[in-house]
Amino acid sequence: MGKDTERISIRLVVGLTAVFLLCLWAFVAYWSLRSRDLEIDSTRVTLVRLSTAAEEQVRRMFKLVEVFLDTSDLWLANHPQADPLTDPQFSALVQGFYRASGNAIQLRLVKRDGALYRIPAEGPKPNARVGDRDYFLAQGDAGRRGFYIGTPVQSRENGHWLIPISVPLQRSSHDVTVLLASIRVDYFAGVFEQERIRPNGAITLLRRDGTLLARAPHLPQLLGKSAAQTDVFADFLPRAPRGVEFSSSSATDGVSKLTSYAAMDDFPLVVVAAATDDILARWELDATVITLVGLILTVFALAASGRLIWLLRDQERARCELFRMASTDDLTGCLNRRHFMASLTREFSRSQRHDDDFSLMVLDLDFFKRINDGYGHAVGDKALGAFVAAAQSCLRQSDQFARLGGEEFGILLPVTTVEQAQPVAERLRQKVAEIRIPTPQGVVQFTVSIGIAAYSSDLASAEELLLQADRALYAAKGAGRNRVVAAPPAGLPADTVVTPG
Repeated sequence: MGKDTERISIRLVVGLTAVFLLCLWAFVAYWSLRSRDLEIDSTRVTLVRLSTAAEEQVRRMFKLVEVFLDTSDLWLANHPQADPLTDPQFSALVQGFYRASGNAIQLRLVKRDGALYRIPAEGPKPNARVGDRDYFLAQGDAGRRGFYIGTPVQSRENGHWLIPISVPLQRSSHDVTVLLASIRVDYFAGVFEQERIRPNGAITLLRRDGTLLARAPHLPQLLGKSAAQTDVFADFLPRAPRGVEFSSSSATDGVSKLTSYAAMDDFPLVVVAAATDDILARWELDATVITLVGLILTVFALAASGRLIWLLRDQERARCELFRMASTDDLTGCLNRRHFMASLTREFSRSQRHDDDFSLMVLDLDFFKRINDGYGHAVGDKALGAFVAAAQSCLRQSDQFARLGGEEFGILLPVTTVEQAQPVAERLRQKVAEIRIPTPQGVVQFTVSIGIAAYSSDLASAEELLLQADRALYAAKGAGRNRVVAAPPAGLPADTVVTPG
């Protein structure tokens, strides 16, 4: 019963600990995923705002360029006699444009042969030759002719990186065929730098074919590179002109990012605002802390569970030890009289209910006092131990063997008739007679007398059965000891005994 209770208690502790840990880590997982989603959702909103703001800045600047170019083209068309390279009115108009743009937009004139001139021209010699530039070549190509945004170039005049926008003149003026407006790349880099998510976020301006025009942080080596193979151009833009998506590769550095993109309706441009894993840095810190707390609680729960299981087992060991101490004889290790009598009473009650047989033996070592007096109590204790070992070797596991006091012992044999008990008693008697205990004074030998009684429905109590076994024992001792005597069956005179054949 105690072992079963211990197992149930341990299983309960293990079960409760498992439920606690399951709930704990389910909460940690739910919190981590939920807070990560909230962080990403918050960043999505921020990125949409950033890309919208950047888009408006880009549109404003390109609209301004468009106005400057259209106004310049119209002025030259209305003044066909004026030399655009030297006309003071045209020069004043261009200087006004330059100041209006905050010095971010500069206008140049390109002749038919690709010679580029400032306004006003500083002499007959061109400032640069741009016949090989794509923005100049585009105006000679019917498929690309018109408002054309070229690949970023490093100025051959001052080394600045520029985004060139060219348009053809409606009417060639003094061999000038192309108007060129250039926006300084560092203008967009500065605007984007104020808006991007730090430290590693980026905002990028791209041409519709994927050519990189400007970026913050500013990396000159990336200008003019193609991003046509990135997710934005290969996957996102074909599905929707704007949105926020996770990309496996960004337009610039090949790192997975949360990307907001927007294709402009009125210009062949795409603005991309990308946030790196920095958006999850705070979440990762919080997740690390809560995971550590979860680990600490897990260790604590496992330690507490282990300690509780150890205490339960220790308690069971202590209970078993107390039970052993309360139910066994200290000297011989077999059951004591109190426990034996309780077992005898239970077996008697069970037999009454089910009408089962069981037998009872009462044993007494013959002349044991002579051993104690003649050889000492130490030899007497050895004799008791040898007797117990001999008796237990003759018994079944279900049989109960007890010391009733001194040299008197009792054996309870469940589901055993008196006829079945007699051979057992006889084997035990013979084994005891074979015991030899060497001592300085000589070899000690002794015998045992055994009385047997069997359960009968005529008996009123276990005490009556024990009294019958005692009477049989007295009869064995009275008949000369070293023998087995069985109590008479029901209905025979009380002084009748049955001895083994």
